[in-house]
Amino acid sequence: MPPRLPDDSDDDEHDLLDEGRRRASRILHGFIDFAFQGNVLEIAFGLIIASMFTALVTSFVSDILLPPLSVLLPLNKNLDEKFAVLRPGPHRPADGGYNTMKQAQDDGAVVMAYGCVFIYVVMTGSLTAVAASS
Repeated sequence: MPPRLPDDSDDDEHDLLDEGRRRASRILHGFIDFAFQGNVLEIAFGLIIASMFTALVTSFVSDILLPPLSVLLPLNKNLDEKFAVLRPGPHRPADGGYNTMKQAQDDGAVVMAYGCVFIYVVMTGSLTAVAASS
């Protein structure tokens, strides 16, 4: 029978657990030191201000700029209801087309909704960029 080595597995387990605890404690303390530095607080404050500014610009565009723009454009619809029919559906009304975008989509027409999304995003982005650059 070959000689057996002494069983030191209990000591190895304790050393391994102690080393794991030391590493976990070091990571936790390092994170706490990082979190309470000024940089993280400045970034959080900047994100809060940016969120408030985005809400302000969004409200300004949707509630103040777009309604008068809807009146100035020669179409008789609100700006969020403006659309172009790219391919009419099988049951297109003969009297000039669809009245609403929902009616066109229900008929299976392919529509490009340029009023509700595109113009709104362009105006919001433009105002945000102008305000951020000044």
